[in-house]
Amino acid sequence: MKQIVKLIIKCSCVMLPLWVVCMYIRSHPLAFMDSEAPYYLWNKIKTNTANEQSYDVLILGDSVANAAYMPEALSGTTLNLALGGTTPVENYYTLQDWLAHNPAPKACYISFQDSHLQRADCFWVRSMYSHRYNLGQNLEMLKNAMNYKDASILTEHYILDFISYELFLPNKYIISFMNAGFNQRYQGNRSAQQADDLYGGRYIARGLNEYVPSGEIVNEKFYVNPLFDSYYRKILELCRENRIQVYIVKLPLPANTSFTEEYEEDFRRYYEELQKEYPYIGVDWFPAYPNQYFSDGAHMNTRGALSFSAELKDMYPEVFNNTDMTPNQSTAINEEIKAENKIEWIIKCIDERPYTVVICDNTEYPQGINNYLSQSGVWISNVLISQDNRKELNEFGDFYCVSGDGSCTADYTIFEEEGRLMFQLQGQDAELWDVAENTLELIVIDNNNRSIVCEKKFRYADAGFVISN
Repeated sequence: MKQIVKLIIKCSCVMLPLWVVCMYIRSHPLAFMDSEAPYYLWNKIKTNTANEQSYDVLILGDSVANAAYMPEALSGTTLNLALGGTTPVENYYTLQDWLAHNPAPKACYISFQDSHLQRADCFWVRSMYSHRYNLGQNLEMLKNAMNYKDASILTEHYILDFISYELFLPNKYIISFMNAGFNQRYQGNRSAQQADDLYGGRYIARGLNEYVPSGEIVNEKFYVNPLFDSYYRKILELCRENRIQVYIVKLPLPANTSFTEEYEEDFRRYYEELQKEYPYIGVDWFPAYPNQYFSDGAHMNTRGALSFSAELKDMYPEVFNNTDMTPNQSTAINEEIKAENKIEWIIKCIDERPYTVVICDNTEYPQGINNYLSQSGVWISNVLISQDNRKELNEFGDFYCVSGDGSCTADYTIFEEEGRLMFQLQGQDAELWDVAENTLELIVIDNNNRSIVCEKKFRYADAGFVISN
């Protein structure tokens, strides 16, 4: 008996370090996990929590959906739950989680790039790695993958992989663990999740990187993997049960992308069959956008997302009819404005929103700001531009007020004092507006919060304006 006890103690001592590591991996994922794990974990928390705020619109899909749908530009009640690399399989359980803890939304927009209707390339390295879904859901996914013999999920060692991930064994986490040490990724991962909160779940391709294509891309065939088709229908069934209006959107791709007639016919036939079974769904195919609206060959950058979201909002005013901006929306839009380096896109950011841009232009640009904006190629629908023609300001330049919502309600004053240009926002002290020679300078005002978002300087060069600060 003593020998058995000793053996058990020895085995326990041998296994203790492994047990400690597994427990640490399980309890401190943000300390070391890399790639998109913090966003997957944010998504898990968000959908499995009863949110104080109600949401009228949910976005489902993969990375192209996450990049394209900009909640701050759509409405304060839109939430982007799309996750990079996911297929209809994972998205069904995302919606299932949401509905188990929150009221059903009024509408759901669904978008996938073609590859994620055909194969799962991130199931193990993201969904299983991050433990986004619970044990029962994971088992159900594997069971259905076996029923359909889906090779993209049923990898060579999928049973061992499944056990390793579920037990948090080091063989699946040792590389990211060693690269991060005990806690080196925590702050970065927490910041990523805080940004997810701010931007309503959108984390893919935020920024101004522009796609430079190397050639033409021709899409020849459209098809949906049988397993993914079954889950696509499960999503639609779940929406029907909860009276959620569904809009399936084929998102814009860069201008160097085209489709064969065979592809277009396959696409039309598939969705016509789907609509026969689910007549309440809408299907939209958006035409191509300029290449510079993308960060790569599929994902929209911030400018592309802003343009797409504005177009979608105009198409469906009955869906995105919440016009009051939430604090998160205002903060997110303010951050986009601060990051922007082109005048026309700053104006696009404030279009139909309670913002004002005050402009002083003393450059040699001959045609005025109205003509510049109209020739920029950026669709701006509702701003009101007025010019301040006071003679006492002429020596400083041409002054314009650009109102985002057409109301010109920002309370500010521009005046000359002892040969200096002064700017004053109502309720605040006047400040020197030190306008440099041969520059176009602007001040962006957040009317809701009665605050200055930022000041920016541009110089006129090569028949355009270039940021100089």
